[in-house]
Amino acid sequence: MKRVAPVALVAFALAAAFVVSRGGRSRESLLPVSRAVAEHAKVLDRGSALVFPVSIDEERAIGEKIDERLSLETPPIPGSPGASRAALWKELGLEAASSPLVTRFRGRYEFRTSAHSGANAFAVPGGFVYATMDLIEKLQKDPDALLFVLGHEIGHVELGHCADAFRLRAGAKDPLRALLGGVIVIPRLLTALHFSPSQELESDAYAVRLMRSLRRDPAAGLRVLDALGLKADKEVARGPGKVAVEGLSDYFRTHPGSWERRGALEREVWRSE
Repeated sequence: MKRVAPVALVAFALAAAFVVSRGGRSRESLLPVSRAVAEHAKVLDRGSALVFPVSIDEERAIGEKIDERLSLETPPIPGSPGASRAALWKELGLEAASSPLVTRFRGRYEFRTSAHSGANAFAVPGGFVYATMDLIEKLQKDPDALLFVLGHEIGHVELGHCADAFRLRAGAKDPLRALLGGVIVIPRLLTALHFSPSQELESDAYAVRLMRSLRRDPAAGLRVLDALGLKADKEVARGPGKVAVEGLSDYFRTHPGSWERRGALEREVWRSE
């Protein structure tokens, strides 16, 4: 089903060429087409879920295998800054998981930390949510920002995104081995559990709703983007060739381009309840 995606990309490129030929030199003029491509990708994701279903129990079993191997990492020393960060991640994680929006693995979420370098967070199938110490350290003075990250990662689980990585391998005797080759390290895991741009935007929107359900600040998501270096893009004007290339390169990135992601998040944050 994913073979249809290149057709959408070709359409996107043609639309980009048309816009820039008409003198539309800003990337924002391409947003309607970009969103249409994202919606197309979302339909394909949902279609694969219907054709290759993974039950909740199957997803949990896969997640437990991954978590078991990742948990071999040495835990933080009690009383150390690392232990305090791990405790904060778990405390905020339990708060996020208490939202009425959380139903798929309600009461079964586990929150872990990793010493892997780089500011990152990720969820694996079955409700296991990880954050690196670097990320927690970067955001620990803004609990709402960490809570938004948790909401985003929980969204990947609740919306079925995590199961998508294994869905097409459901017929294999060992889908975990089929996906990761039997070796679980965080860089390989992050590569295998990549999400489409439409899924990333969907999880951002879910996190905004989760924050509202907990009466916390949904605009914290914008502060997360700032903290991670995804600043507002003030260079609006672009040459025609650069506009088209940027549009396509943003689509191929694991995460949406910062200009598209920030715009979508701002619309969700300021949307009337």
